Amino acid sequence: PGLEPAREAVSIPVVGPAQVSMHLAAALAHRFSVITVLSQTIPSVHRQLRGYGLIDRVASVRAVEIPVLEMERDARGLVDALVEEAARAVVEDGAHIIIPGCTEMIGLASQVQEGLAQRGCEAPVIDPPAVAVKVAEALVDMGLAHSKRSYPAPPKKAVVGYP
Repeated sequence: PGLEPAREAVSIPVVGPAQVSMHLAAALAHRFSVITVLSQTIPSVHRQLRGYGLIDRVASVRAVEIPVLEMERDARGLVDALVEEAARAVVEDGAHIIIPGCTEMIGLASQVQEGLAQRGCEAPVIDPPAVAVKVAEALVDMGLAHSKRSYPAPPKKAVVGYP
């Protein structure tokens, strides 16, 4: 939610894990699925996809039904749930690539990809925080950042109440 205001506030690269991962998935495959935390967050993911112009590329948005605060308590259960939903996304929905839809799922992509392979439904799995870091590094290396024509700085305001 703070991606656009952050881009307006600074001139250095500002990268959001969801945005860059969704665009990367669209570059790597015809159809992708996002596996989010709870069913109640699915409409929010659909809004993001529409906003990024990618709604026609999504095969599905599924949920593991594990609240964020419970993820650390049962890491194995989280991986199992991710593999289950990812397999359903591949087999039932036609997904060609999977995006875990919560940064709390960091570092689990390879385990989910391995779990898919064991089920015979191989598909790449993106690790959004890792993608965001690598894209930010690449932007810095190339001397690029977001366009200030797209994300202009807000007008300066007088500071009131401070000496």
